[in-house]
Amino acid sequence: PKIPKLLLGDPSKLSQVLLNLLGNAIKFTEEGKIVLKTKLKSINTGKASIDFQISDTGMGIPGDDLLHIFDAFKQAKQHTFSKYGGAGLGLSIVKQIVDRLGGSIDVQSELDKGTVFTMNLKYETGKEGKAPVPEKTDSQPTGVEDLNVLVFEDNPLNQWLIKKRLKGWGCNFFVTEHCETGLKILEKEEIDLVFMDLHMPVVDGYEITRRIRASENPNISSVPIIALTADFSVNDKEKATEDGIDDFILKPYTPEELLNKLIQHGLSDSDDKNITEISADAGPVQKREELSMSIDLTGMLEDCMGEVDMLEELLKLFKGNALEFIGKAKMHLKNQDYDQLQFAAHKLKSGLAMVQAANLLILIQQIQEHCKTDRNHDQMQYLYEQFIKEYPMVEFALDKEMTRLRKENK
Repeated sequence: PKIPKLLLGDPSKLSQVLLNLLGNAIKFTEEGKIVLKTKLKSINTGKASIDFQISDTGMGIPGDDLLHIFDAFKQAKQHTFSKYGGAGLGLSIVKQIVDRLGGSIDVQSELDKGTVFTMNLKYETGKEGKAPVPEKTDSQPTGVEDLNVLVFEDNPLNQWLIKKRLKGWGCNFFVTEHCETGLKILEKEEIDLVFMDLHMPVVDGYEITRRIRASENPNISSVPIIALTADFSVNDKEKATEDGIDDFILKPYTPEELLNKLIQHGLSDSDDKNITEISADAGPVQKREELSMSIDLTGMLEDCMGEVDMLEELLKLFKGNALEFIGKAKMHLKNQDYDQLQFAAHKLKSGLAMVQAANLLILIQQIQEHCKTDRNHDQMQYLYEQFIKEYPMVEFALDKEMTRLRKENK
């Protein structure tokens, strides 16, 4: 029998689990294939039992690790950290979600041959009918609807967040971390504004900006470019301005800051007359030096338009980035590759500020400073070990705060 067309359940949670499992499969499979299969296991009295199977031909999981695969911080051994940058450490979250949904999940794996995750969930079957007409809302138009925006950004968490905001404002957007892909988009589409992450691994934002400004097409060479960065000095600003950057946003930024730049640089003068100016007091901007371990995610929930599931997705991405840093930093310290260590620390910086993890943010800043100056290996090793020691406390605080928000927003 076929899976029923209509099922009653939580699509957000299902997406979260499948994206996590598929993301892990992609990161742990250098070559071969990854397959997602769904199968109707049984259907009785209006309830359908469905199996979701994700299989890959990747590196596999050692037998002793399988016993703890769904335990936090126990999914990957040191060699896995070094090779894959700490990917795959979100499986404890997957298990918790599946348990809350009343389902089950198990795993089979063989070293160097691959892994198979099988998840079973039960859904009530629905009946076809007319969908309810959504109620009209009185949300005020921002004026940036239908703007074509190109974003150069390599951090998955930042990509996800800026996509959500641009989509919410009605913008058409393109997001990439690759220079050539972005330049082709500029040639093909009529882009109104570019958001540019200055620090990317292959071709950085400075070089991409220079290439855009060197274009023979005046519509491309004159496009407004707004720099996005978590680490910016006076010298950086001068260099960026010389290369053709029009304006700057410091990460972590508020929705109001992003929207103001869209209005300021993305609209023509004629469009601008129809826009209500956004007040500088539209949202509280917390000073970075005031961040503390007393985590309050209320502001982030507002950024997520009050959707707890969206905030949960965002925190999942942050946790993945943090664990990726742990894996990569270990490898870079071992190889004494301080340029790559500085870059790995930089990628995590905006996320730490966003979740208000002040203690970890200070450690990251100190690691960056040593990478830039004395390159004191012993001191950086100590700071890294402190990060590993304190990170679980931050994750615990985040989970505790999420529990509070879930209760308040039922």
